[in-house]
Amino acid sequence: MNGPLFAALIGAGLGAGCLLIIRGLRPRPVPLVVAIRALDQPGRSVSTPLAPSHDDLRRRLGRSSARVMAAFGLAESGVLAEQLRVLDKPIERHAYEKLLAATAGFALPMLAYAGLTAGGVSVSPVAPLIAAVVLATGGFLYPDLPLAEQVEQRRQGFRHALSSWLDLVTIILAGGGGIETALTGASNVGGGWAFDEIRLALRRAELTGRPPWDLLDELGATLGVVELQELAASVRLAGGQGAKIRQSLAAKADALRAQQAADIETNAETRTEKMIVPVTVMVLGLTLFIGFGAIDAISTDGGATTFTPAAVQP
Repeated sequence: MNGPLFAALIGAGLGAGCLLIIRGLRPRPVPLVVAIRALDQPGRSVSTPLAPSHDDLRRRLGRSSARVMAAFGLAESGVLAEQLRVLDKPIERHAYEKLLAATAGFALPMLAYAGLTAGGVSVSPVAPLIAAVVLATGGFLYPDLPLAEQVEQRRQGFRHALSSWLDLVTIILAGGGGIETALTGASNVGGGWAFDEIRLALRRAELTGRPPWDLLDELGATLGVVELQELAASVRLAGGQGAKIRQSLAAKADALRAQQAADIETNAETRTEKMIVPVTVMVLGLTLFIGFGAIDAISTDGGATTFTPAAVQP
């Protein structure tokens, strides 16, 4: 690849990047949800224009990145949408992280090539271009790697909160409260994102007039928590057929705690098994280090012993 062609490719990349930045920084119409939320703020009239106080550069770039991903069909993955929903992470933020990592991965070899060229070192432009494409691809895919583990940890935390919520519901039912009163009262006591999700589901049920167990079932399906769906089925059975809900919920809470204890034990055993390889390598390295010194010392002493009698002969 000759110099003019390489310069043309770099210029085209910079031009496309500047075009995306300009398009991302261009003001966009304010969404209706944001406008309605702004009307509830004290001291703001309806005629007052909405100042983009929270619409900073990062969010604008995030929205532009999301539009770029949507243009290439990368933001329509059902698995990605489900993972981001569980993590409560906007697609704009995830797209911003992906494109930022890709840009950094592409820029590092280019900067290195520019520094070497300025220093008088002759380097073929093909190698940094290939490295830039590889690092940009890796940087674009890197934010997707920890999502599965983060989602599993988030669901595990929801299961812990769910067992506590069931205990509270059982206590309220034992005090003579109704099923809907127990569900709402127990959700108002706890804190954290799991209790917030439960409260929001129960609030939607209250506003729409639907049974709360239907919304809990939908929440369990959305978050991928099967235990919540099983709980919704138990509550639906109690609400429709008068089953013994308190004993059922208590048994469900005990089953959740037993499952959590089994998961903790399994994770501990898995981590122990993962430590076998590094410990083995460490012991092997230590053995080689000590053994090499001992063998070297023995070999040196043996050589001196066999050489000395020959040296003193007349």
